[in-house]
Amino acid sequence: MPLQLQTLKVLQTLDTDRSRSLSLQELKKADSNNDGRISAEESKKIGFDTRDLLFINRRMQEGLPKDKAVVFSYQEMRAQTLATEINAHFAELDSDGNGLISKAESAKAIGNPAFKGDTAATVTTLYKLMGDFQGFSDDTKILPTLPQHPWLDKIPLQIYDERGLSRADLDAFVETARNKPGDARVSEAFGRFSMASYPAPGLKRELFPKGIESIRPDHIEQGELGDCYFLAAVASLANTPQGKKQILNMIKDHGNGTFTVTFPGKNPVKINAPTEMELSLYSNAGQDGMWLSVLEKSYAELKNQSSWVPFLQRSNPYDKIGNGAFLSVGVGAVTGKSTDTDVLLITSLDTLRSKLKAATAQNRVITAGINKSLNPWNEGTTANGLPMAHAYSVLAYDAKSDQITIRNPWGSTEVTDASGRVRDGVNDGTFKMPLSEFKATYSMITYQAK
Repeated sequence: MPLQLQTLKVLQTLDTDRSRSLSLQELKKADSNNDGRISAEESKKIGFDTRDLLFINRRMQEGLPKDKAVVFSYQEMRAQTLATEINAHFAELDSDGNGLISKAESAKAIGNPAFKGDTAATVTTLYKLMGDFQGFSDDTKILPTLPQHPWLDKIPLQIYDERGLSRADLDAFVETARNKPGDARVSEAFGRFSMASYPAPGLKRELFPKGIESIRPDHIEQGELGDCYFLAAVASLANTPQGKKQILNMIKDHGNGTFTVTFPGKNPVKINAPTEMELSLYSNAGQDGMWLSVLEKSYAELKNQSSWVPFLQRSNPYDKIGNGAFLSVGVGAVTGKSTDTDVLLITSLDTLRSKLKAATAQNRVITAGINKSLNPWNEGTTANGLPMAHAYSVLAYDAKSDQITIRNPWGSTEVTDASGRVRDGVNDGTFKMPLSEFKATYSMITYQAK
């Protein structure tokens, strides 16, 4: 069962050997008269929540008479950290009060700035792994669980056959961590919590820490959304002098944790600053500041507000932009202009050279994409190491060397040599390649129209 937050904190202080587990000997520190049980008075003195006293004493009795017996294992203590946080905020997360935290309710919680620290990391973990958490118990299942099989797991009803997370699911999660410490779902929850505990560690929490010089493509790093089409366009825009000025002028900081962002040709969008949870999940510009995170959040809000039909709107606006889109959507969003897209298979090298010369000379936004392979055995990368079903920024074209400069919005994973090593020796996502190779590798290119 999930402990009360107050009790968990006391147990953590009793872990004097810092093993992150709790032995009977350590728990006995709460039993001041050494009678083998913790009384209500002893519980109050040490700080346990009285609601946990029966459970704590039962565990204590299970460990007697061996002082070195482990009362709470390392895995269970870790699970208690997550379950206790969710339990402590259950009523707040369960906004409709039906005893279940739905996927929509967890999605909405991602945007709550009140959640910080361990609470924020726990809410992020729940949001990303809702299906796993729901599956720890079968208390609210509509249909019976299908046999475990990789093919059957892809059937939506196998994953989404519950209406939400219950307290019984939390109990079952803790018990699974205790009795089956090698359970893959438990390990994944711990890994996700660890990642979420350090949201965007290299991020400077200022909008433009170096003024307009903060606006550049170098440190743009895509998060867990499939919005490469948007970020590739932003990076291309941030690579030009007028693009830097445009981005600087698009964002108005109100100085109170809110921003107003105006995309070309669109109504202004007012947003709260990205939360810890959003920063741990989505894109950022690292040491160049918050501007990219603010831009991405405002774009998500803009797209969500554009859905006039209520059921098409999302509890988490980011879901509106995270499923990929045409290159033209991203270029159009940041420029407000029409676009021109060429399919490279049917575009001659001479035409490609001519259009690249003109577009780069005029500092227009350019992005390129590699389509998904039709070969089911392909692992999703090209022969020269580039991710497929992905959008990239075109930063420059040198007519003399006939080389094109590309950037992957991941901030890594670039063109490789025959041995699989990045050709330029620095895996920062920015690389050059001959235009002929670019044409053979990429599927399409989109230009901002004149």
